Amino acid sequence: MPAPGDLDLILALDDQWNAAYHHRDPARLDAVLADDWLGFYHDGTPVTKQELLTGMQTNPTTPLSFERHAARVHGDTAITRGTLYAAGQRVQSFLRVYARQDGHWQAVSVQVIP
Repeated sequence: MPAPGDLDLILALDDQWNAAYHHRDPARLDAVLADDWLGFYHDGTPVTKQELLTGMQTNPTTPLSFERHAARVHGDTAITRGTLYAAGQRVQSFLRVYARQDGHWQAVSVQVIP
């Protein structure tokens, strides 16, 4: 059973991810992602934490915004689901996975959906 306040912690962490990505700030996102974080692009291609952080610096500076559709906590695991918009146009949806390890929440994975 989730501890009181876990959902608030996950929502805040998810907001930190969105803000870091919006501002193209790899240092800010680094703190959100676990060292062994692994993501998957819409075609199934895996991306490591370092690859994501490096890629953020070379991506165009189109204004980004995020819309969260759902968030749930299941014990020491949580998920959020949302949509990414670039310049007001829907780009992709995503499912993010968070885990609590040693009492500390971090993102451990993402699946991007076209």
